[in-house]
Amino acid sequence: MADLTAYELSLLYGKGWTTARKLLSQGHVGIEPADAARLNPYCAGVEAERWTEGFKQALKSRGKPFGTPGGSGWRRAVPR
Repeated sequence: MADLTAYELSLLYGKGWTTARKLLSQGHVGIEPADAARLNPYCAGVEAERWTEGFKQALKSRGKPFGTPGGSGWRRAVPR
């Protein structure tokens, strides 16, 4: 297998991050970093490692719940 570029590694990280953030936004609050192995679409190698890293970092940065009326974890609610 050819070496992955920094861009390709970033895409893999982002896919893992996005997967975790989507699950959190859907109300799956019991997600643990160990769930990454079960959800990871990559079997092994650098791809699997980068995806897992992104997934775990998204869980660490989850911050406040996504239930904020009019807002989400990615965007602040606009005051009325």
